[in-house]
Amino acid sequence: MAAIKISDIKILMVTRENQADKRYGLGRSLTPLIDEFHRRNIVMDYLCQNDLGISAKAWQQKLHQWLSGSLAKLLIDADCSVLAQVVLERLNMGRLAVKIAAKRGYTHVHCHDPIIAAGVSLCLRFYPRLKIRWGVTEHGFGCYADAIRADGVRLGPRTLKWLRRWEERTLNAAAWVVAPTRSAIVEIGIGLNIACIPENWHHISHARPQINRYSRQESRRRLGWQNDVFYLLGIGRIAPVKQFPLLIEACSHLKKLAVQLVILGEGDCQSLSALGKRFGLERDVLFAATDDIGLYLSAADLYVSASASESFGLANLEAIAAGLPALCTAVGGVPEVMGGGALLVSPELDALADGMRRLLDNRELRESVARQGRLRAETWPDIAEIADNYEKIYR
Repeated sequence: MAAIKISDIKILMVTRENQADKRYGLGRSLTPLIDEFHRRNIVMDYLCQNDLGISAKAWQQKLHQWLSGSLAKLLIDADCSVLAQVVLERLNMGRLAVKIAAKRGYTHVHCHDPIIAAGVSLCLRFYPRLKIRWGVTEHGFGCYADAIRADGVRLGPRTLKWLRRWEERTLNAAAWVVAPTRSAIVEIGIGLNIACIPENWHHISHARPQINRYSRQESRRRLGWQNDVFYLLGIGRIAPVKQFPLLIEACSHLKKLAVQLVILGEGDCQSLSALGKRFGLERDVLFAATDDIGLYLSAADLYVSASASESFGLANLEAIAAGLPALCTAVGGVPEVMGGGALLVSPELDALADGMRRLLDNRELRESVARQGRLRAETWPDIAEIADNYEKIYR
């Protein structure tokens, strides 16, 4: 196919997120990219669930009731109600993307989910004259079916096999497939039993984050944090894959009275708070939601990620870019991204607790880890380089 003039390109980014998800979800990585394309006078817009109309949401709910019952008869090994919700909300976004692309003249639709892409592919059949290119970014480590299960949805062997086949067909039809690390690309191929990675599959990392910086004194004053307390910071949506219960349990092994765990994330905070009390934490877990992650990174003493899986781990990169010593589980694409810029441990209770204890008790080790992290972040590609890579794909 001949290269497309970049001035003729008009791109629509599509996710299943809502505005609240953008704090800790894809919006954090996509917003800088969209801004960079705008600086280049290239049209790139963002479509999410908030753009769905009232009627579209209503028929989605009605279909959910019907599909849940139908799937329950076919897939007895799955949580069909949750699976139906996952599928329908994404297919609905794919439908909306095609409708808007036809109306507003988008040339490219970039789907941040293979089921959204399947919706785009399906709905394009009703627009035979609409010539757009579409592709997919896979944000989980491995195929999307495995990511759904990692988020706590019950999926048996039969359901997984069906989802993987559907995903494989969708990716084979896409103009491009992107993942944020090399290891994530390889893992998708393994999950879908694809022996040779296609040429139109690419790894494009997230850009070096730009975060607000504050002095320790100023950030703690704004947050009302005490100067004689050691603050551990965890970041991410509250979901099973982030393993916050494991982090809380590991904190209970520290036996250090002046340690305060802070979790930046939205979700079921009450169950985690109750878990902290059950494990006998000396201080109740603090929960917060913010649009200024830099404020918390500037105030904390140690960043900890206990995730069971990460294709990239943007919060990890943000932490070392802020100069904070980081302890991360060596899962998914994390070793590839962090290199020697963090203390890496296995995603197990004893390893996590031991790693935190070592860093809490050894100031020189914390400073060394933080220094290596800053060096790692400083050499990371900036948003201009990342946007150049996307331009090549779109052309």
